[in-house]
Amino acid sequence: MAGALQKPEVTAAPMKPASLRVLLLKPSKYGVDGYVERFRRGFMPNSTLPHLNSLTPPRHNDCVITTQAIDEYVETDLDYLRLLQRDRDRPTLLALVGVQSHQFHRALDLAAYARRHGVEHVVLGGPHPMTCDTESLHGRGVSFAAAEAEIVWPTILEHAMGEGLRPFYGDDERWIATLDPPALIPPPESNMRKYAVQMLGIYPARGCPYRCSFCSVIKIAGQRMRGQPVETTNAVATRGKTGRHPAHHVHQRQFQQIPRGCGALASNDRRAP
Repeated sequence: MAGALQKPEVTAAPMKPASLRVLLLKPSKYGVDGYVERFRRGFMPNSTLPHLNSLTPPRHNDCVITTQAIDEYVETDLDYLRLLQRDRDRPTLLALVGVQSHQFHRALDLAAYARRHGVEHVVLGGPHPMTCDTESLHGRGVSFAAAEAEIVWPTILEHAMGEGLRPFYGDDERWIATLDPPALIPPPESNMRKYAVQMLGIYPARGCPYRCSFCSVIKIAGQRMRGQPVETTNAVATRGKTGRHPAHHVHQRQFQQIPRGCGALASNDRRAP
C-alpha cells in the first residue's frame, strides 16, 4: 500500500567463511633504476615468514586456513602476482611481513595491486610501521600492525574471517609479556634451494636492556629481555635437522643475555639423522 510504513532493514552479521586463504609476503625494494630488486638466489632465508607461518593454525573453529609464504627477493618469475587476486571460493588475507623502511614503498604498491584485484584483506607489519608514523595512511584499504605478531595475529585472522580488518593493530599493547611461541615449521626444501646459505633463523630471546642511539631494536622488541622455553628452542633445532636444515642462525646478543636457552641450542646435536 502506498504510503505505508516500511519495516527497517535488518543488517545480518557477516557469515564466517568455511575457509580462509592466507598469503605471507616479504616484499623486496626498488633499486636505483626504479625496478624491483630480484635475485636468482638469495643469501639466506627470511626469518619472519616461517615464524608467521608457524603462528597460523590450520583451522580456527570451523574455518580451514591455508597458508602460502613468498619471499619476493627470490621470485624471478612473476607468476606469484597471480596469487594477489580475488579467490572466488574464499576470502584472502594478504600479510606484508617484516617491512623495513626501504621496502615500504614496494609494500604499499603490492597492497594497492592486491586490493585493486579483489583481495579482501591486506595488513602490513614489520620494523617500519613499528617505528614510524603511518596514521596518514589509515582507513585507505590497508591495515597496519605495530605490535609483536603473538599479540595481533590471532585477532587479525579472526577479523579476516568475519567483521573485516581494523585500520590499525597494536595501539593497546606492543610486546607480549611471556614469550612462548610455537616451534618453527621449517620451510620446504624447494624454498630453501633458492638460497646460498640454507640456515633456519632461530630467535630464543627478544629485547635489549641498552639504549644505543643508533639502534632501533628497543622500538621493535622492547627493552625487557624475554626468553622462550628451552623445550621450544630444542624442538626448533630438532625440526631443522629432520627437515635437512642442520644450520641455525642465532644472534650473538641472545647468547650473551639468555644463556640458558641458547646454551641448550648450542649443545643440541646438529648432525642430520
